Amino acid sequence: MSETTVYATPARLDTSSAPQADQEIKELIAGGVLDLKIDMAKTTYISSIGLRVILAAKKSLDSKKGSLVLQHVSPQVKEIFDVTGFSGFLMMED
Repeated sequence: MSETTVYATPARLDTSSAPQADQEIKELIAGGVLDLKIDMAKTTYISSIGLRVILAAKKSLDSKKGSLVLQHVSPQVKEIFDVTGFSGFLMMED
């Protein structure tokens, strides 16, 4: 599948929502998605488990020579990516 798939995250990517997001993203990748854009427009908070979901998706796509791009990252979520060092290896766009 060469077309890009967009997955939208919920308002809070935390212990209550991250397991479902993780499962849905894994199913997309298992189904052949190689170019994934995660739309974070609604997301205002991400916890460590949410970060693990993003990291797992990145590692999975990297292993398949795919790509992961985060879109519409809010300033507060961007700050978490900066503090944790995730900004150094995640591609982000508006």
